[in-house]
Amino acid sequence: MIIPALFIILFHAERSAGELNDYNEKIVFSFINSVAKRNVSQVCGDSLTKIGPYLLDYNTIPAQREFFITAYTSGDAKQFFSRDQDRWVFRAYKCIQAAGEAPYSKSEHPLHYCFGYNEDNEKSDGVAYGICIPSTCYYDRNKLLDEWRSMISTDAIAIDYTSCTKSRHDQQWYQKPVAIAEFILHQNFMLLVVVATVYHIKKGKQTTRNRWVEILLAFSAKKNLMKLIQMPKDSQSTITCMFGMRFLSMVWTVIGHSFLFVQAYLDNVEEYKNDMVDHFYNQWITNFTLGVDTFLVLSATLTAFTWFKKIHKNLSDVGMRASIQHFHPMWPPTDPAVQCPKHWWENVLFVNSLFENRCMPWTWYIGTEFIYYLLSPIFLLLLHKVPRIGFAVSMVTILSSSFLNMFGMMHWNFPPTQLLWKQPEIFSADFIRHHVLMYIKPQYRIGPYIVGLLLGYYLVIAQKFAKQACQRSVGLQALGWTFASIACFWAIFGLYPALQGWDWRMYHLLYGGFHRTVFALAMAWLIYACHTGSGGIINRVLSMKFFIPLSSLCYSVYLVHMVLVVFTYLLVPFPIVYTTKWQIFGHCVVQLVLSYFFGIICALLAELPALNLERIIFQNSHKNAAVQLAGDYGLQQLKTANIG
Repeated sequence: MIIPALFIILFHAERSAGELNDYNEKIVFSFINSVAKRNVSQVCGDSLTKIGPYLLDYNTIPAQREFFITAYTSGDAKQFFSRDQDRWVFRAYKCIQAAGEAPYSKSEHPLHYCFGYNEDNEKSDGVAYGICIPSTCYYDRNKLLDEWRSMISTDAIAIDYTSCTKSRHDQQWYQKPVAIAEFILHQNFMLLVVVATVYHIKKGKQTTRNRWVEILLAFSAKKNLMKLIQMPKDSQSTITCMFGMRFLSMVWTVIGHSFLFVQAYLDNVEEYKNDMVDHFYNQWITNFTLGVDTFLVLSATLTAFTWFKKIHKNLSDVGMRASIQHFHPMWPPTDPAVQCPKHWWENVLFVNSLFENRCMPWTWYIGTEFIYYLLSPIFLLLLHKVPRIGFAVSMVTILSSSFLNMFGMMHWNFPPTQLLWKQPEIFSADFIRHHVLMYIKPQYRIGPYIVGLLLGYYLVIAQKFAKQACQRSVGLQALGWTFASIACFWAIFGLYPALQGWDWRMYHLLYGGFHRTVFALAMAWLIYACHTGSGGIINRVLSMKFFIPLSSLCYSVYLVHMVLVVFTYLLVPFPIVYTTKWQIFGHCVVQLVLSYFFGIICALLAELPALNLERIIFQNSHKNAAVQLAGDYGLQQLKTANIG
């Protein structure tokens, strides 16, 4: 009921450092009793007079009264644009909780949480105000906010911007035609999977093979579940360590998002933020966004690895088939109920990262990586035709992106990367502007992708020579592992000076410009060493068959996991009191399990059937079935790598 509203606030709400102001019960009820008799609509006035009796009623849970009172607040308007915006979300959720809505019954007294400020002063010394009002007072919100401002402040500047979120939608999902149509479509897909699976089980190998039967069996759960657990037939087309790397990166992403979004539900959030930021080794959580760069390296490596292997086999349709194969599984779903009615086309065309990325904000990576994929033939063809020029162009691109990051940091005074828990005062507090202008933009993130392309090229072109040289030289292996370890440690834990607000300007520029590429180089060495026989126990662990299905499902899991992260926090008693990180890790386990459960459903209904249908459509154009199977698997790996 309230997940979409909270997503809007979480991604597009706005707040600066410091706690919001609290007001006692006497002040709040004095305000309500006063405005109920003033120039508001009759229905609003009647509702305001009922608030006191409702909250004092013996059937009302005591916490609802406390939530309602503490929802009334004021604070620095700059807080809406900084990492402290979670406190406004927290107050809004208190108001929503006070309404007493339940999934199985609606409240007799629905509420709206409204906030407002003066837009001309929002980023200077302006003050924002928040109130919890009956839903019937929605059209009187401007008057009520102005009265609240007049009562608690001497600020004479009028409020000219207001926004509200409500405890109940005007219509439930089953009352909306689009939602009903989507529900029916999902049920039909599920029925199709059931029919195909039953038919497959009944007929087995006796099934008469024709085009229509093959189309039906493309949806068979029996067939598709086997695909998830099978090792590819052509082991030479597979970089097996990527199974574990992809899954562990997905786990890292879920943990990071879980620790990030819990802030909106914590009562003692400042204690939590201080604990996360002040402890050096917590950076493996607070710097989790480096997981995106792992996926970029994996994706680019498989793009180059598959392409160059096919080039050597003289396949004529490499470019076209690879592009089509890459396109369909990247198609991101939209959320028509919240952010996507106006911006869905950006996701459909994979240009969401070129704009403000308002539709399913966590899918910005899909658009960014797809743009890289469109650009990759430039680098692949140069590496194939004129390797020296290809390498030079790649290096120039990496360095240009790094220096562009440094220039952006200087120009906008942004931190080296997004600081998602606390933003020190030495940096611009406008975290949303940082996200839109730099963090999601392709030109600032391409370095790790180019590293992956170079690695994929090297694995194919120089694999035999490199393997022999590496096996002969223990010193080379030691040097590689030493560099990778130091590079990985610096990339993850080198953010500490920025987190602490140390005024090390040159260091921040250096770290912001190069830490992602350095981390990508560490991941590239790990892949290279494992694939060329120097990975030892690390390769054996990362290549375990246990990771095959978990890795294959990562794309679907990524698409659904954010909804489940927020959803699970809505199910536990509010507010959450932070005591130890272990309680949040417990949530992470639940969120990961649920994400994989719904990820399997997504894969069986759409992702794997789409791959099967594509194979059926294109099979006539491939005479060599063995080569096609090997290529299909390599590209399937490519598909599952494209998340972040």
